[in-house]
Amino acid sequence: MAVDEKSIIHGLVEGAEDAYRYVFNTYYGPMCILAESILSDEFLAQAAVSDVISHLYEVRSEVVIHSNLRSYLMMSTRNHCLNLLNSKTVRSVQTFSTLGEQDVRNVLAGTDTVTPQGKLLDNELEDLMHDCIENLPEPVKTTFIKSRFQDMTYRQIGAEDGVSANTVKVRIQQALKLIEKRFSKYLAF
Repeated sequence: MAVDEKSIIHGLVEGAEDAYRYVFNTYYGPMCILAESILSDEFLAQAAVSDVISHLYEVRSEVVIHSNLRSYLMMSTRNHCLNLLNSKTVRSVQTFSTLGEQDVRNVLAGTDTVTPQGKLLDNELEDLMHDCIENLPEPVKTTFIKSRFQDMTYRQIGAEDGVSANTVKVRIQQALKLIEKRFSKYLAF
């Protein structure tokens, strides 16, 4: 049975669950293959594809697909992966994802917080993060808090603040850049 691509795209814009299920069932595999070929990490590739599909849902009312759906999804995946490669974050994620199972358990267990130095560092970083968030400029601070600590979507924040979801996204990006700058000495590779 042939699928009407225009109705799928319309369903995506409307937020129809069956349209997103179709995208996932049809394109998730090829998108993961493309992402893994760029990122060279299966876990990171799957996370990147999930990000692309989630982002498509978050900005669905603003989505305009000029090419066919497959081309749009593959280009979005490619662009997102390239952005990841250009960020410092991917380096730490790739390092973590290559750890052995026992090493991951140790990191997640926070075994270093048993030592006095580990506890001090943990407390110092937590205080620094709190201070950093408190000193973010308004409305970036409020938007960041709503997104990260109140689990609000970009759309919800936009509706509450009277701005577009894209403006919310820009504010979150500004907050993350300011936080990254403040923590740069801790993130040095």
